[in-house]
Amino acid sequence: MFHYCQDALNLSESEAYRRIAAARVSRRYPVILEMLEDGRIHLAGVSELKAHLTDANYENVLARATHKSKREIKELVAELAPKPDVPPTIRKRPQRKAKTEPSIPATELRPDTVQEAPAAKPEPARAAPETPAKLEPLSPARYKITFTASAELRDKLEQLEALMPGSDLASIIDAAVTEKLERVEAKRYGKTNKPRKNLEDADTSRGVRGISAAVKRAVWARDGGRCTFVSSEGKRCPERHRLEFHHDEPYALGGGRSADNIRLACHAHNDYMAEMDYGKAKMDQYLVREPQPTYGIA
Repeated sequence: MFHYCQDALNLSESEAYRRIAAARVSRRYPVILEMLEDGRIHLAGVSELKAHLTDANYENVLARATHKSKREIKELVAELAPKPDVPPTIRKRPQRKAKTEPSIPATELRPDTVQEAPAAKPEPARAAPETPAKLEPLSPARYKITFTASAELRDKLEQLEALMPGSDLASIIDAAVTEKLERVEAKRYGKTNKPRKNLEDADTSRGVRGISAAVKRAVWARDGGRCTFVSSEGKRCPERHRLEFHHDEPYALGGGRSADNIRLACHAHNDYMAEMDYGKAKMDQYLVREPQPTYGIA
């Protein structure tokens, strides 16, 4: 069957594997075919779930996997079959061996041509290709994170470990990331444990471009750190990256800078709504066009 999928249907190895896996598990649970047909589940999700479906749980598990991404389904699998924590480790990446030109043995050379051959210059060793960071759920609220780091980062981690006796690698990274996150959120969204002004005291007068820190904090908390754009089908954009503050009534058209007029939007939807407010021809004069996600744009 695998060779048929490759040779006759021209499928790749992964595509063939996923379809065969889905076909086999759907013989036990035919509802999977219906879910694949109407888009409630995808082949990658079926491949992840196939080993964890039983006659007792398949209805509940498939219902929870409906319209979920591969990442979300992996988290569901980690809940169904939790794995133990992995020990924190640092190890050196292997390097490729240097290639040398093969030399001809002297016994194969004619007597009149035997001479000392110059030493071959080996090619410099090349580092193994880098792989992207990998996040794998092990059990509910527990993850395995794998990434490639530089020697400088390794040295910094060892220095922190020396300065934080009794802390393991995971707790050291957690402390460093937490401190950096607090600084970035304070700078970008005005988040702080001891705010100097609350929302009632914030300056929201018109005619000033900037948004006060109190308003940023309120908008971030209200919108849950997520784009607020809702499509015509009623689905909210899930994007949490490259978030920007969007004025419902544009600032250039007299819009205020209070929390009631400001909300979070991802970069793509902020540009899209600006086109709705000012027109595409006007925004083309200012926007640098690049491929952007079109999620939810009707």
